[in-house]
Amino acid sequence: MADVVEALRRSFGVGSVVTDPDITSRYLTDWTGRFKGEALCVIRPVNSWQVQRAVEIANASHTPLITQGGNTGLVGGGTPVRGGIVLSTQFLKGIDIDVNSRVAKLGAGVTLSELNTKAKEVGLRFAVDITSRESATVGGMVATNAGGIHLIRYGGTRQQLLGIETVLGNGQLIARMEGLHKDNSGYDWSSILCGSEGTLGVITAVAVKLISVPLHRSVALIAVDTLSGAIRIMRAARREFANLDAVEFMSRNGLELVQRLRTEKWPLGELPPYALLIELEGDDIEVEDVAVFLESHEDVLDAALASDARADGLWFWREQHTVAINHFGVPHKLDVSIPIGGIDSFVRYVSELLELEYPNVRAVIFGHLGDGNVHVNLLNVEESNEELDHEIFATVASFGGSISAEHGIGRAKVDDLTLTRSPQDIESMRTLKKALDPALILNPGVLFN
Repeated sequence: MADVVEALRRSFGVGSVVTDPDITSRYLTDWTGRFKGEALCVIRPVNSWQVQRAVEIANASHTPLITQGGNTGLVGGGTPVRGGIVLSTQFLKGIDIDVNSRVAKLGAGVTLSELNTKAKEVGLRFAVDITSRESATVGGMVATNAGGIHLIRYGGTRQQLLGIETVLGNGQLIARMEGLHKDNSGYDWSSILCGSEGTLGVITAVAVKLISVPLHRSVALIAVDTLSGAIRIMRAARREFANLDAVEFMSRNGLELVQRLRTEKWPLGELPPYALLIELEGDDIEVEDVAVFLESHEDVLDAALASDARADGLWFWREQHTVAINHFGVPHKLDVSIPIGGIDSFVRYVSELLELEYPNVRAVIFGHLGDGNVHVNLLNVEESNEELDHEIFATVASFGGSISAEHGIGRAKVDDLTLTRSPQDIESMRTLKKALDPALILNPGVLFN
């Protein structure tokens, strides 16, 4: 192993190969604190040629190579295995924006916040938004096909991709960075690599679509008794407002944790069983239109409305959920997707299961109602107990859902992948993996056993 580190130092320079435990420690644990690993070293390449050399060294020595962006993953997908090399993309920077085409070409280590700050200078932004925007890298968002809060209007990360540069596991550099809106000249490497979780190649740069920054935002935070009532409101809102940009739901358990962690006062009296948050984006402030719309729905218990900068005060209750949950324990994060009509039944089943069989476990459930993405967060689960996770994933499969809506399979869900993907499906993915990463050095243990 010392030979591997020495070979990396000769190629990268001593300062770019980090072995100091005080520095490497922050690369060894995922954001939840649930998954921990060990690494031979951390390397921080500055261009694709250095990445290519790192893959060559890893192949020659049969050393695992784990790509890591902002380390904001929730399923252990970027956690190193013992004796592996962590390849951090943090120095793969650079942003070039073509205003005419509304295309940004950028390094994989650019954070979402950095991209939007640069794009805002010319009145544009990236369509996908997630709460970890300050640290999440665009390369990591591509690797996990991040969804975020605007998916119902613009689609997820895959729908924004126009090009990609990557070093495959076999050492080949693939560069499709023209940024064309139309390119039907063979296999689409962007789509193939998006959501591959670092198992096929190391993403070094991407080309993405940008959209206009809206002039105004109009937001409503709505108290409701039931999820079925929230779904009825959402369905009507989608008919009423063509510019509906986000539909989020929260439950009382999560709101309680946010209130305990922060000093802000809930704006609608007592905490309701559920809360719905909807946002419109466009050329006009539409708070009055939203107020009239909500007055006509009997499912609405109460509502608070705000526009533009004041809307952040309402979004606060949704965006603080992940921080609050992690503050009060190490969660099992079961990010799943359910057909929207079945969400109410699914949540009731999970609540009843916990009450009967796992009374000490606390569930905090919230998510993106408009696309069926339900974030099931379990606190107070015994570290060795994977049975509960499996029971819930099996239920997801019975509802016709997916055990991973947007965070990936990682290491957390590998054993449950067969619930929603057939043996032939998985074997086809393995065939692709072996073709592009024949030595199986890239992110071993992620997606596949």
